[in-house]
Amino acid sequence: MHLEAANWNMLEALQMVMPQEATPAIPAPLPPLQSISQPEVISVDSSPELLIPPPIPPLPAAVASTSSALSHSSSSNTTPVMDVNIQVLCDGASEGSSFPLELPSSTSVSELRTMLHQLVGITPCNQILEGFKKPVEDSTVITPALLPESRTLTLNAQAAVTFDKFYERINGAHDDDYLLLIHDETNSKDYSLRFPGSKRIREIKNDIHDLTNIAVRHQQWTGWPPNMDEEKATLTSSGISKQHHLTVRKVSKDRTPKTQRKAAMEVGDENSSGDEFEDAPELLNDDDDFLDMMDVPSAKKTQALIPADIDEEIMGVIHFSEEFRNRYGNCVPMFFQGSLEEALKESVLLPAKNRKLLAVYLHHDGSVLSNVFCSQALCQLSIVDYLSSNFVIWGWDLTHETNKARLLNLVSTHFGAMAASTVRSFSVDKLPALLVITRTRGMIEVLSVIHGNGVLDEVMTSLLHAMEMFEEQRATEVQEEEAREAREAVKAEQDAAYMESLAADRAKAAAKKQAEMAEKQERERVESLKQQEEAIKEAVRASLETDIPDEPSPDCSEPVSTLRFRIPGGETFTRNFLANTNLQVLLNFLHVKGYPAGEYKCLQSWPRRDISSLDTSKTLMDYALYPQETLNLEER
Repeated sequence: MHLEAANWNMLEALQMVMPQEATPAIPAPLPPLQSISQPEVISVDSSPELLIPPPIPPLPAAVASTSSALSHSSSSNTTPVMDVNIQVLCDGASEGSSFPLELPSSTSVSELRTMLHQLVGITPCNQILEGFKKPVEDSTVITPALLPESRTLTLNAQAAVTFDKFYERINGAHDDDYLLLIHDETNSKDYSLRFPGSKRIREIKNDIHDLTNIAVRHQQWTGWPPNMDEEKATLTSSGISKQHHLTVRKVSKDRTPKTQRKAAMEVGDENSSGDEFEDAPELLNDDDDFLDMMDVPSAKKTQALIPADIDEEIMGVIHFSEEFRNRYGNCVPMFFQGSLEEALKESVLLPAKNRKLLAVYLHHDGSVLSNVFCSQALCQLSIVDYLSSNFVIWGWDLTHETNKARLLNLVSTHFGAMAASTVRSFSVDKLPALLVITRTRGMIEVLSVIHGNGVLDEVMTSLLHAMEMFEEQRATEVQEEEAREAREAVKAEQDAAYMESLAADRAKAAAKKQAEMAEKQERERVESLKQQEEAIKEAVRASLETDIPDEPSPDCSEPVSTLRFRIPGGETFTRNFLANTNLQVLLNFLHVKGYPAGEYKCLQSWPRRDISSLDTSKTLMDYALYPQETLNLEER
C-alpha cells in the first residue's frame, strides 16, 4: 500500500512508515572476522527494519471455507459471513479453477481485492473483478443484494500481467506429492521418484542429470505434455496424473568421422561456404574432435559460474552447479538446487531433531585462491563426503557485480543487515569463503567463516569444530523441544478432558432442558384436554338446563314429589318434581347441578338401588319416588 502511494519508490515509502526522527540508528558493522583456526560466532540481526519494506495490510476476516477457521464459528461473537465463490479466468486457467471464500458482512470491495492479492498474487490495481449485479467502487460494502444468485464472482487480470503460481496457490499443490516412474533407455534403468507438486519441470530434469549423468540439453523425454514452458511449469500446472510414466534417453547424432571432417575442413574454402557445411555445428559441439583437427591441445574455454545477465536466482544456482561440475569434475559437493530461502527451510529452519547446518560457498574467479581451494580442499573426497552427510551446501558466484549485489540483498533479507555488511567487506583476496550458518534461539547467525587460504586439514578441522558447536547447541534445543512438546501434550490432554467434560455437561443440560420441555408440553396437553372436556361438559350442562321443566308451584293441583338429595360431605338440597316426570328429567337435573350420571351414583335407600341405571323413560311415581324420597349421591 505504501509502495503504491509512493509510486514504488522504496525510500519515500520507508519515510512514510518510519519518519526520520523515529528511525533507529543503523548498527555498526561487525569487526573483522578471525582466521579459520579460531572460528567465531557472529550474531546476525534477523529482522533488519531499515531494509525490509512495510508488510502488506492484513487480510480481512475472510478465509477459505475449507480452512481451519471453521473451528471458531461456534463463538457467540462471530461476525455474520457471506459465502462466495471466486472463479479465476486469468493465465489460461480453466473455468473449473475456482475456490470458496467466507466474507464478513462488512467487507468492502477494496478489502476483497487485498485478500485476493494475498491469496492469488495479482495486485489490486491489475485485478478485473466482475459478477456484481450493480456497478461497484472500491469503497462499496459487499452485501448479498450485490451478489448474483450463484454467489460467484469472476477474477481476471490485465493482459500484461504475468501469473506464475496460480495452481500452487489455489490447489495447494505443495501438500500433494507426485510419483514419477521414469525409464532411462540409455542406461536401461528404472527410477521411482516422488516430488512435491510445486517442483518445476526444469528442476526435475536437473535431478535426472545427477542420476543418469545425461546433461539437460541432451535429454529427450517422452510423456510430458506438449508446448510446456519448463522454466515456469510445475507438476501441478502441467496437468499430469499423481502417478505418471516418463521415458528419457540421451540424444545421439550421427557425426562425421574425424578423417572425413579433416578432409572437409581442407577443401571447405574451395568447394563450399560456411553456410553449406552441414557438420559445422556438430564440429563446434564436439570440442575434443575439433581440437584434434586443429592440432592443438584440448582446452575448454572457462565460463563464469553464474553469468552476469542471469534473471532468476534459481537459474543462477542451477548454472553454478552445472558449471562447477564441468570445471572441477564429478567429485564436487552436491550444491542445493533451489533458492537460498528454500535451502534455509531444508537446513537450519527444520525442527531441532532434523536440523542441519547450512554451508554457503562464495566463489570469485578473480581470486588466485579459487582454483587452488576448490581443487585441493573443497573437492577432495573427504570434504565432499563430510559436507554431504552433515550440511546443506548452497553456492553463489561473486565475480560479476550484479550477482554480488543480488547476493547482498539475499543475505540482508535472510540473515540481517550486519551479515550483509560483513559479506560486503570481503575483499577478493579473502575469497573464496565458506560461511557456516546455524540457528540458535530462533535467530539465524553465522557460526564460522572458512576462507580460501586454508589447506585440506585446516578446512576439515574448521568443519569438525563447527559441527561440534552445532551439536552442543542442537542437543540443548532438542531437550527444550521435547520438554515443550511434553507440556503441549499435557495441555492438549487437559484441553481434551475439559472439552469432553464440557460436552458432557452440555449434553446433560440439553437432556434436562428437553425433559423439562417434554413435561411442559405434557402439562399443556393435559390442561388443553381438561379445558376441552370442561367446555364439552359446560355445553352439555347448558343444553340440559334448557330442557328441565320449572319447579311446580305450591298451589299446584297435580301430584308433586318432593326429593331430597344428600351429596358427598353430608350437605343436602331439595327439589320438587311432578310425580309423572320421567326419570331422565331427574338425572338431567342432577347433571346440571354437577353430578352427571357417568360420574355419580344416585342411590335409593329402600329398596336400595341405583336409579341412574334404571329405565329413564318411566316416571317418578313408577319407581315409588312419590310423594317424597331421600336420594344419596356417591362418586363412582
